[in-house]
This record gives sequence, structure tokens and C-alpha cells, in this order.
Amino acid sequence: MKILLDLSKHCIETESKRIYEESLTQYFKAPDSKRPGLEEKIEGFRNFLEYSDFNYLRNSHPALAGTEGGKAVLDLLGLDLFEIEIDGTFYKPQKKERQ
Repeated sequence: MKILLDLSKHCIETESKRIYEESLTQYFKAPDSKRPGLEEKIEGFRNFLEYSDFNYLRNSHPALAGTEGGKAVLDLLGLDLFEIEIDGTFYKPQKKERQ
């Protein structure tokens, strides 16, 4: 599932949390026919938010840090498989270290 991220006002972590929360809100208002797609999106973002080392991502590209306005495409490939594309360059999130 590919999702466009608007990074013009904030970093990838903040934008991902925003979309996750927006999707939860939509889920509870949606008819039953729309819920499976939203469930997939919610689960994908939950995994992405839990798995990813956002410090690493923010240091990978200025747009991911929110310091250089732009857009990115997040591809939720499954469980802990993610890919982020910015202007034809692909980034693979690293797993965050547990403390």
C-alpha cells in the first residue's frame, strides 16, 4: 500500500502519526465496506511507527526531517517491510533499538 506523505510542515514521524490518527477516526465513521482498507492502513502505520528508527530517517534526507519541504511516498509492504521514496531515491527504515 503506497501512501503520500506531505512533509512540508513536519517530519516523517509526525506526519505518520497524523495519518494514523486520521485513519482511526475515519474507521469508526466508515461504512463496513470501507473498513477492511482502513484496517490495512492502520495496521501498516502502527507497524511502521513501532518499528522505524525515526532519528535515522530524519538524518537520511532533509525532507524526512521536515526541514526541506517536500513529499514522500511510503510503501507499506508488510509487517516490518517499508520503503520510502523521495524524488526517485529509496530509503529503507532501520529497526529502532529497544532500550
